Amino acid sequence: MEKFRNSTTRPAPRRKALALALLVPLVSIAAVTGAGTAEAATDRTIKVVTYNVGDAGGLKADLVRLIETERPAVIGLQEVADREEVVKDAAAATGYVAIYETDRQAVKHNAILVRGNLTISGHGATEISPASKVDPSTPGTGPAEPGDCGCWVPPKYVNWVRVGGSEFQWVVGVAHLTPSAQRYDLNRELHNLQVRNTAGWFSSRVAEPIVMGDFNAEPGSDLMAGLRRVAKAYSAPSHETRSIDHVWAKRDSAGSEVDALSGYGSDHRPVRARVTVTR
Repeated sequence: MEKFRNSTTRPAPRRKALALALLVPLVSIAAVTGAGTAEAATDRTIKVVTYNVGDAGGLKADLVRLIETERPAVIGLQEVADREEVVKDAAAATGYVAIYETDRQAVKHNAILVRGNLTISGHGATEISPASKVDPSTPGTGPAEPGDCGCWVPPKYVNWVRVGGSEFQWVVGVAHLTPSAQRYDLNRELHNLQVRNTAGWFSSRVAEPIVMGDFNAEPGSDLMAGLRRVAKAYSAPSHETRSIDHVWAKRDSAGSEVDALSGYGSDHRPVRARVTVTR
């Protein structure tokens, strides 16, 4: 009997091997099926406008017309620290939300308008340069204290807002970099710092980043090399013949409807871009 029992149990390893062989195709089929159900990449598009309002007269009417004509998701404004009430009135009249940061006076230099049907999940400001010395002929300079050289500019920031739903979010930043970097060494050093820190802000975002504003340099110039390494510019001649107002998005993005818009009151033309990414 002992020999009989041994002879009947020896084929067990062969049965196990056969079962494993049959299981392998099933696992492969399941893997292929799972891959087929993965979410496909989708085109995500946002329309934005950047506008340095300068000394535009009739700013409320200017902004209302810009909003009603373009209806972008986000508008980034520069040089609006002393125009908060006007900006907020224009936003309220058109169903937009005006975002000013309030913890520091210099941070109010920029403001953001968001279309009212979008979900805002966060906003803030990130410093890209401290109060700094520049050439005294630079616009916007002043003394740090009475009797000082009068060659200081206030801190600069990327003001930002995050919009979108649970599946996908954009984070849109607005900046205004120091001028005259092509002419003065102090300004160039400060501009280089601002570009580096703007690129750092852009690269560290979790949501899909855009940064736009008045960069006081052409996008292809050596002054903007630090941002070109991580982003692609969309621009058009916005200040006389110079393209110094830009929209920057990731290098694999696509831009359309890129234009500098005529007929507004500032010496800068608003720059519009529709940015698409596949995610």
